[in-house]
Amino acid sequence: MENKLAKKRFIQTSAIQQINEATIVLKHFIELSAKLLPFFNELSKKSVLLPQELSDRNKIIEVYQSYGFDTSTSEILMESDILEVIQQTFKSIEKRRPGKDSDSDKLMTIFQNKHHQLVQNWRLTDMN
Repeated sequence: MENKLAKKRFIQTSAIQQINEATIVLKHFIELSAKLLPFFNELSKKSVLLPQELSDRNKIIEVYQSYGFDTSTSEILMESDILEVIQQTFKSIEKRRPGKDSDSDKLMTIFQNKHHQLVQNWRLTDMN
């Protein structure tokens, strides 16, 4: 009987470890987005990009296209739809044409507000 309990604890411990690892990866992606999306948004407003800016733009696009994630992950792990907002913001910025109206700035504000709230939540959690 004791052996069965030990196995159950092990499974629960490994599940907790996986959740913690997934949360760390998610936090990293959110923090990366907090740096990349504003920069990407500013680049998207320029009608002519310098060669380095064009390279930076392409690298940012590559980062977001290479990340395969289910947007519900942030809802499950953080009770936030921030991954959905990141995805919408990226797509809006990517298709923006300089000089044309875009939802990008509005979506950037929504993302930044959600990011700020999550950072506050993380700090409170770390203090406990």
